[in-house]
Amino acid sequence: MAANLQLLKRRINTSKNIAQIAKAMETISASKIKKAQDAANGNKPYAQKILELAAKCMDQLKDKKFSHPYMKLPKNKSKLYVVITPDKGLCGALNTNLYKKMLEVDSNNAIYIVLGKKAEQFSTKLLGNVHASFKMGTSLSGYSTVIQVKSLLDNLLKTAKISEAYLLYAEFDSILTQLPVVKKLLPLNLEIIGARSEKDGFPGGNETLFEPNAEDFLMELLPKYIETQIFNALIQAFTSEQAARMMAMQNAKNNAFDIAEYLTLSYNKSRQERITNEILDLTNSQF
Repeated sequence: MAANLQLLKRRINTSKNIAQIAKAMETISASKIKKAQDAANGNKPYAQKILELAAKCMDQLKDKKFSHPYMKLPKNKSKLYVVITPDKGLCGALNTNLYKKMLEVDSNNAIYIVLGKKAEQFSTKLLGNVHASFKMGTSLSGYSTVIQVKSLLDNLLKTAKISEAYLLYAEFDSILTQLPVVKKLLPLNLEIIGARSEKDGFPGGNETLFEPNAEDFLMELLPKYIETQIFNALIQAFTSEQAARMMAMQNAKNNAFDIAEYLTLSYNKSRQERITNEILDLTNSQF
């Protein structure tokens, strides 16, 4: 009986310790979500301005043939996937859902630029060509990572190794929902960008003056557009990771407290039985 009581006591302490650790991780993830959302709000005006300027440029170039390396890629080459995942687990089903999404896409002769250790593991299992890998880290990656990824992308374009490029990441829908998505990055379709600009309330206009001209301005603007798409994917992926981890740790904390409560009841019951038995033994010994 004494051994059982000691075992129960150790399990109760272990459950409470796990609950405290999970609670701390939940709090950390909640604070990181706030920072990521602030970063998303800070990036939004910049991205919107690029869309607005692109719409105005295209309005002036609608009667001209405009060409850009991001628009005309060679045919029958490899597909590039920029995959963004967490470095670590303990974030519910997020990594599993991302892995399932990777299995859905065409990985035949694919090239991967991966951000996050989980992405590197997934890509290796799919026998893909990992062109470069980066760590996601425990904080939101800076814009320097975006520049490095875009530089690798440009080099693959210059050497005519890819015919398409995609972003694969978890899009933050809410604290409870993170959706793995695949978004086409290249080749660019200016009609789609223009339609998105009009949807966001950025109409074109011939009254805007571009120096030296609208065509040269758009040539310099489109790389910035690609950067904003990559950076937005990074923000979304990081926010999704923290939201998934916060909910996973909240569930772990609640389950650990429930186990501790159940074990405490068992401990008290066993202890009461032991005391009762000792009283009965003392009573019987007097007669």
